Amino acid sequence: MFRYRYHIVIASFILSVILWLSLNLNQTYEIEKTIPIKININKPFAVSGNIPLNLEAKFRGSGWNLLRLFTSLNLQFNYDLNTRKKDKFIILTKEYLENSLGLSDNMAIVSTYPETLFVNIESYEEKYVKLMPKILIECMEGYQVVGKPILIPDSLKIGGAIDLLRNINHLNSRSFFFDGVNAEIIRNIPVSDSLSNLLWMSQNEVKLIVNVELTAEKEFTDVNISVSNIPSDKDVLLIPQTIAVHLKGGVNQLSKVDNTKIIAKIDFEKILSDTTGSITPKFEVPEGCTVIAAKPESIQYVIKKKTQ
Repeated sequence: MFRYRYHIVIASFILSVILWLSLNLNQTYEIEKTIPIKININKPFAVSGNIPLNLEAKFRGSGWNLLRLFTSLNLQFNYDLNTRKKDKFIILTKEYLENSLGLSDNMAIVSTYPETLFVNIESYEEKYVKLMPKILIECMEGYQVVGKPILIPDSLKIGGAIDLLRNINHLNSRSFFFDGVNAEIIRNIPVSDSLSNLLWMSQNEVKLIVNVELTAEKEFTDVNISVSNIPSDKDVLLIPQTIAVHLKGGVNQLSKVDNTKIIAKIDFEKILSDTTGSITPKFEVPEGCTVIAAKPESIQYVIKKKTQ
């Protein structure tokens, strides 16, 4: 008996949903859709100008017709150009969409943003640009990133309008955040698509490699201290002439570090401006290493005139 009533409840619910949809989808609605913009042009020409990646369009129609926006209707803004010279022209976005989509009488485009696209046609060129990883990494406690993130390849060939390429010195990857990392990162990541409607790229994806190691500490003694930018007629005596440096870094990384990879130096101009009689060296250490402490913390000095 209960199973029989259970089926009646389900059938009633389904019938109610169908009736509700039938009534509501016959009413008129407005809906906004984001449509990618792509302008195709023949070489040796390229498109430039302030052309957005997407177009925002508002459609009005009955619910049944608006369903086509999610099913059968291919929403694209593909504008084909075939030119033989440099030129400037304007695209009316609403008019073009209405002509290209072939909407029925029961559905219309209310508005588009932007309403117009101002397009410049320039000569096409290609060049290589450096790739920069746009990533943020949070390691688990006790782990750290060692060295700089590596992209393979580290540069790409791009093509586009001359005036556009002139202002591009590098490209970024898309933004990524890695959390709770405790091992090496190796994965393919896409290149930023912020100019994908104006630029050709030799590839859209690159390999990211990030070395992650257990954190360790190690002390290096007798690291030489140098003085830079000493005038030819001067000499500087440091007391002491070496220093002990305590480094923090990856466990495998620190095993390969020696005194030659730790640079401790003092600029002569800093000595001249000093009023205390001692100064703290500046350190250059391998990428990913951090100076925790140095002994002694400051170095005394004596400026001498060179004997002829």
